[in-house]
Amino acid sequence: MTPLKQDELKHVKKDPIKHNSNGHSLSNREKERKMLYIVGLGLGNEKDITLRGLETVQSCDKVYMEAYTSLLSFGLSPDGLSALEDLYGRSIIVADREMVEEKADSILSEASRSDVAFLVVGDPFGATTHTDLVVRAKKLDVKVKVVHNASVMNAVGVCGLQLYRYGETVSIPFFTDTWRPDSFYEKIKNNRESGLHTLCLLDIRVKEPSLESLARGRKCYEPPKYMTVHTAIEQLLEVEQLRGQNAYDEETKCVGIARLGCEDQMIVAGSMKELLDVNFGAPLHCVVIVGSTHELEEEMLQFYSIKETVGLSGKDSK
Repeated sequence: MTPLKQDELKHVKKDPIKHNSNGHSLSNREKERKMLYIVGLGLGNEKDITLRGLETVQSCDKVYMEAYTSLLSFGLSPDGLSALEDLYGRSIIVADREMVEEKADSILSEASRSDVAFLVVGDPFGATTHTDLVVRAKKLDVKVKVVHNASVMNAVGVCGLQLYRYGETVSIPFFTDTWRPDSFYEKIKNNRESGLHTLCLLDIRVKEPSLESLARGRKCYEPPKYMTVHTAIEQLLEVEQLRGQNAYDEETKCVGIARLGCEDQMIVAGSMKELLDVNFGAPLHCVVIVGSTHELEEEMLQFYSIKETVGLSGKDSK
């Protein structure tokens, strides 16, 4: 084909480049379809977002951040939120449990008319809440695109226990005087009978209304609360004492992990009894109950052995 001459190029009609409301150029595909983008942020801080995730956030008309299934290392402090907004170049609306549960349809309605980003700590499918949001979006014919990232489910491999040797993951909720659920016990028991490791995700409570205020017909929120390794092990041992099926005991080997994915992450391996005396510091925490191990796993655990770790005395605050 003969190339066009310079004077002929003047008569070629060019399609104007279209931009979204933020001035970012859009591809033809993006121009045609409005989306709900669910973007994983990773585990550490604002810099753990992927390049694809960052480009997605910067191209969206509105940005929400889910803030109750997990938190980044700086929590929800004004400085932390500013760090996100400064790097991403976008204003961020914090979406707590009430907003997501009560106003999800409003968010999805926005996504049918404009590009909306929904930011999630870790990976978008690390919590069933986000799966529910995708299901609701599809039922409303709202297009959804997911940008994945690291989560506790794969980053926990840093402790040396191989990921394919994990059984069912469990959640440990805070016990109260009137509510002490123990459905996790059978799952741990089944895992250990199969020689599998168990990842225990520990409860966090952010912007939770107090029972007393609900009884009075008004909402008054309790201070944020994050379960520690210490509290989790105390509750696990309490349930074992009540159930008495020998799923584990105070000599069972575990790995306590704090601030996974952060610069100051902490990993300590030892018996349940030993880990009760370790101060793991600031949240978030999780626990791995160790199943059967092979030689390589044992070698890795030795690096994190409580006997090899210095300056960890002092129990976690409950």
